[in-house]
Amino acid sequence: MLTEDDVDEIAFRAAADGDHRGAAATLETLAESSDTHGETVTRASLLVDAGSQYGLAQDWDEAVRCYRAAVADSSDCPVDPRVWLHDGLLRQGKAEQAAALRAELKAARLTDPAVYEAVAESLEAVELLQDAHVWFTMGYHRCENAPVPDFLLDLLLVGRRRVRIALGHPADALDEVAEDYMETVGG
Repeated sequence: MLTEDDVDEIAFRAAADGDHRGAAATLETLAESSDTHGETVTRASLLVDAGSQYGLAQDWDEAVRCYRAAVADSSDCPVDPRVWLHDGLLRQGKAEQAAALRAELKAARLTDPAVYEAVAESLEAVELLQDAHVWFTMGYHRCENAPVPDFLLDLLLVGRRRVRIALGHPADALDEVAEDYMETVGG
């Protein structure tokens, strides 16, 4: 069975030698070998990892293809693969498809901070700062009473603060929480 360490090793080699397409192909091959899948390494997670490698190679068409396959597969994945599909669509310039996917994610009312952080950071990366602000804030409020580690909530607030600074908004009470967290961790 494949472990997360095995998958990480493929990504580390690609980072060292720059062969992200080769890593993506390897991960796609592994995704099709169901006998190597386990509880934490699934077909969907391998397809997301393959899409990530294609993204690092700036091949967003291939990345989106992998992300769509991961969504369709519906096996367990550490973070909902729709967030990575959303990112790929934004980077392809398919804003309407990305917006439809955001609406779907918003309607799901998920309580996983990683979903909100990934969507917000994708929006921030393409300079949709007001939308990023909404997703960081919404994520915090939807997850603040969920059974999640506090630092994940703090990370949402740190992202929110960063975007608010870029937008020129004055600090508010949640920004102060973010600033306290950054001081605590030395950021």
